[in-house]
Amino acid sequence: MLRSDPRRVTAQINNTLICAEYSEQTGQLCLRQDGTLLREWFPPHSWIAIASVAGARHWGTRPSDDDLLALLHNEMTLLRTS
Repeated sequence: MLRSDPRRVTAQINNTLICAEYSEQTGQLCLRQDGTLLREWFPPHSWIAIASVAGARHWGTRPSDDDLLALLHNEMTLLRTS
C-alpha cells in the first residue's frame, strides 16, 4: 500500500535545517531549507536522484529514511560546491 502522506526527513547540516519530502503517490521529491523550496523533481528524475545515492533498493520509488538522508547530504555537498 502506498503512503498517503509524504515521507519526510530533516537534518541539520552546517547550521542549516534541510528537509527532504517524497510522495509515493506522485513520485514528487522536494528539498527545502527552512521551509523554502530548494529543489523539486518529478518521476523519473526523482527516482533517479534517489537511486543514485541509495543503490538499486526499490529503484528509488520507495525510499527509506536512510535513503532520503543520503540524498540530503549529497545535495548539500553539491550546493556548497556550486
